[in-house]
Amino acid sequence: MNELIYTPERIRSLHRKSVIITLSPKYIALVSQEIWGGMYFSRTGWCVHAPGDTSVQWIGENFRKALLSSEYFDKPELPSLKGEEHDRMQEASNQRRLAFNDEIMRTYGYKIYKQIGDRCDVVFASWHDLVDDFVTLAASKRRAGGHSAWGPMDKKKYASTRVTVPLSASDEELGLAIRDALSRCEAPGRQKINSPVLSD
Repeated sequence: MNELIYTPERIRSLHRKSVIITLSPKYIALVSQEIWGGMYFSRTGWCVHAPGDTSVQWIGENFRKALLSSEYFDKPELPSLKGEEHDRMQEASNQRRLAFNDEIMRTYGYKIYKQIGDRCDVVFASWHDLVDDFVTLAASKRRAGGHSAWGPMDKKKYASTRVTVPLSASDEELGLAIRDALSRCEAPGRQKINSPVLSD
């Protein structure tokens, strides 16, 4: 049987751009991602930070830049990236990520590298750019050592942890949607979410 698993429609639905949005008590960061089987800190995409109380206009404008500069490299008809090529890509990605984190440390007065990730809320943004205009903003929950998204099995919370917004919206509307998504994050115990719930 010669049935193709990856139809053109399936490839279009897999192709995506991605941004990770991090909000700490001190700063907000928007980081463009590269997709090579997994997601990596972009080697060339838009990655930026600002004080956590920066305007929704700034957030929307820079989110758009980060998302548009995200790149998708997976090609179902080609073998996965391996060996030296993968190692070079990963090394360049890691170097840029470490330099970005060093800049955050210096800018916001962190003394210990680990502190830049403490008490952070994270939203995962994904856009199937070959399919439609809509961006999905998925709020996360904090866990020991990182963050995770809710899955379909978390039926009571799953629907309310995702915000959908068209990329054609204004910068202010994008920023408001991101603030909304950040307010839907979850922290364990008595820890607080950094972005307050937006009132109508």
